[in-house]
Amino acid sequence: MKKNLALTAVAGLVATALTGASAVSAPGAAKMHTKRLVSTDIRSHSLGTNTFAGVAVDRHAGRVVGYDTFTGHFYPRQERAIIWDTLSLKNGSISVVVHVKGNATVFTGRILHGSGKYKGIDGTVTARPAPNNDEKTFITLTYHF
Repeated sequence: MKKNLALTAVAGLVATALTGASAVSAPGAAKMHTKRLVSTDIRSHSLGTNTFAGVAVDRHAGRVVGYDTFTGHFYPRQERAIIWDTLSLKNGSISVVVHVKGNATVFTGRILHGSGKYKGIDGTVTARPAPNNDEKTFITLTYHF
C-alpha cells in the first residue's frame, strides 16, 4: 500500500514538473520576428481562365526593400483562391502560400521556406488589400528560425 502511494506521489510530482516546464519557454527559444511590407503590383496577367501571374515591388517605410513574383489560381465554384508568392529581399528570399476565401478582407497563409539569410524560416503570412487601391497589398510576415 505504501509502495503504491509513493509511486502515485512520484508520478504526480513528475506530471506537475513536466507541466510547469512546458509552460516556461526553454532557454534559447526561437525569437519571433515581424516584417511589414507594402506590396504594389507592377504588372500582372492572365495565364488561363482562372490562373494569373505577376510581379510587385515591396516597400517598408517608403523605401524599396525587394520585389515579389506571384502566381495564383481561382476556384470559382468554391469561392476561393490560392496564391503562391516569393519575396526577394536583401540577402535572401521567402516563399509563401496565401489562401483567399470568399469575400474575406484579410488573407492568411504560411511561410513555405526561405533561402540565404532566411534559410530555416518558419511562420505565417497575413495579407490585406489596401482600401480603394487594387494594386496595393499590406503584407505581414511573422516568423522565427
